[in-house]
Amino acid sequence: MRFEAWPPPPDWTEVVIKWQTMLDHADYRPNAIEWWCQENVQGRWHLHGYQQTEGFAFRFEDPRDAVLFRLRWACD
Repeated sequence: MRFEAWPPPPDWTEVVIKWQTMLDHADYRPNAIEWWCQENVQGRWHLHGYQQTEGFAFRFEDPRDAVLFRLRWACD
């Protein structure tokens, strides 16, 4: 379930996808990544811009969700 409040809890695990990574992979569209989260993340998650223009920061309540996300989306 997407968590909308700001800021998300500080103990959540952050995973960043930079724009360059998204440009390097044709299937890394923002809507596809968000859909994947809605379908696969078991706990709550939060989405926000990363350093305003450098990409997206996903934060996960459950660290296991962050691991799965990293594995699927090959994050830095």
